[in-house]
Amino acid sequence: MQPTGLLTVVGSLNISQFWPATKGTSSSDGDTVHLKVNPDASFVFSASPGAKPNTTTKFNDAYVIDHGKHTKVITSKSEIKVRLQGIDTPELHMPVLIKRAEWHPSKRGKFGNEFRQPYGAGAANALYAHLKGVDGAGGSMFLHVFFVTHIDHPNDAVDSHGRFVGDILVGTSSGQSINTWLVENGWAFPLLYDSMTTGEVQTIVTAWKTGRNRAARPGKALQRGLRPFDPTANAKNAKLPDGGKLNFPKIFRRQATFWPQVAGPLTGAEFVTRLKKGLKGKPDSAYPLDYFLKNIDHLDRKKRIKWVTKIGSQGQTLFKPEDLVFNEDPSTLWDASGNKVTRW
Repeated sequence: MQPTGLLTVVGSLNISQFWPATKGTSSSDGDTVHLKVNPDASFVFSASPGAKPNTTTKFNDAYVIDHGKHTKVITSKSEIKVRLQGIDTPELHMPVLIKRAEWHPSKRGKFGNEFRQPYGAGAANALYAHLKGVDGAGGSMFLHVFFVTHIDHPNDAVDSHGRFVGDILVGTSSGQSINTWLVENGWAFPLLYDSMTTGEVQTIVTAWKTGRNRAARPGKALQRGLRPFDPTANAKNAKLPDGGKLNFPKIFRRQATFWPQVAGPLTGAEFVTRLKKGLKGKPDSAYPLDYFLKNIDHLDRKKRIKWVTKIGSQGQTLFKPEDLVFNEDPSTLWDASGNKVTRW
């Protein structure tokens, strides 16, 4: 069933967190945002469209267990990390998700631990420039913003990494979603998940009809054939313009995991072989978009398909970004006493 509740978080967005105002590994990607919040007052939940909104402190000291580590969803600096829902920008600094001991001996110690795609810096720079010009910025590097997400339970607000997942609205005259802006302007691809509502999915799909045709943007540069992995590109050597042909970011992230484990280049065939083996905690299954939209209130999990079936024998992409609605990785939210947080 689609959620009827709405969580709103009032926060402050520091525009300078984005490349190029902040460079190197500490800069934010185009689809990841840090917000300053008041843990005791910023979080407001409404159970239904007509219900009275109530302030909640359910996220105070709450955490997820991410790869065995307790990660608080509100940091000691009173910040939350937001994953912009339904979108995927090219990677600016994709970390390697394996241990150094798992690297192939021929590569261990010779490369950095983060990799970058074409347009990774460009997308972050575009968002930085856009936010500087938003109505209400007034030359300040800080914006008053609203984070919103349609959920019924507090644990649905965050993903398995402790990031809040939803839209960020900016502007004083009428709130504009930066999620939608990035897709509509061709800087981000759709990356749809089954935790989204029909309206949220349709908004992104509609925006993409415009964004995919923007010249000199990632949407136009997306390739069907698997592009070779470049281990020398990273956030530290990023500069504009940084365009070029690129893979769907979800594919690039798998390349960044597989490439360190093999001798020499990662061939298309080797990429597919490793993709078929899968990654722990990454189900990589999805509903076809048409089925999802028609059956969102009674989805049959047996209708999900494995993502790898949409990848050709040499790693070529056999789907469009808007074709699939991926399974959201499960997450569990815990309070300071070690109890699951599932109710308001």
